[in-house]
Amino acid sequence: MARSQITAAAFLGLGNIGTPMARRVAAEFPLTVWNRTRPRAEALASVAARVATTPRDAARGVNVVVTCVADGKALEDVLGGTDGLLAGLEPDTLVIDMSTIGRAAAREAARAIGAVGGRFVDAPVSGSVNPAERGELLALVGGADPDVDRALPVLGTMCNRVLRAGGVGQGQALKVVLNGIGAHHFVAFGSMLALAERAGLSREVVVEAFTTGAFATPSYVGKRGKVLARDYRDAHFTLALALKDGALNLALQEEVGLALPVQREIAREIARAVAEGLGDEDLFAIEKHYGKR
Repeated sequence: MARSQITAAAFLGLGNIGTPMARRVAAEFPLTVWNRTRPRAEALASVAARVATTPRDAARGVNVVVTCVADGKALEDVLGGTDGLLAGLEPDTLVIDMSTIGRAAAREAARAIGAVGGRFVDAPVSGSVNPAERGELLALVGGADPDVDRALPVLGTMCNRVLRAGGVGQGQALKVVLNGIGAHHFVAFGSMLALAERAGLSREVVVEAFTTGAFATPSYVGKRGKVLARDYRDAHFTLALALKDGALNLALQEEVGLALPVQREIAREIARAVAEGLGDEDLFAIEKHYGKR
């Protein structure tokens, strides 16, 4: 869909990352916004064309809808019911889901949207709040080529890179795999930091090695300040969300028939950290879990 063919868009789901994403869409297209808790939507009233009362209302008069919600159940709730998105979706409207919900949920959403005449693309993103504010997210996209082409002008307002992963659901599969690598990273960092300090190494020296040595990653560098300050309260992405992503990874393993014991144990470690009360803290707060041993 050429930019000139997008008459208006809607954005549903205004969490920590959804809000800056919606702001960027609103700068380019007339935008209707909706959120389960209305104050978050009203906070965008100065940039949005309209604040909708329900998902069904949000679908009125638009030909592109972006959803960005917590999980597959949240997307089901947005889609279904008398006030759901499906009840108001106009024919040939393109729905771009940018949540992280897993491949099975994406394919089920595509079937439901297709049944009422809509089109579907799954486009979960890699990146956090700061890249979202700058429009520097990476979109991991699954869908039919014509539908992905239609989505590109809207995706381009939020993302500076797009990876086409294949058909519907493959964007989700790629995101689940990518987040699996991320789980290895932050669990490795937290556990090795705890081991280093137990061995008498200076925290500052260890963090310097982790963030400048051969295994340094952007996530390690970006968390340097938080780790040194031991301040994990202002979380752009929490351990509770990482636990959800771990479950999606295990589900994908089962779906394709490939058991990965290391990934399963990582998921267990994250679950233990959440059970200890760390769920609302930043990913790298998992070091507290290891520090208690």
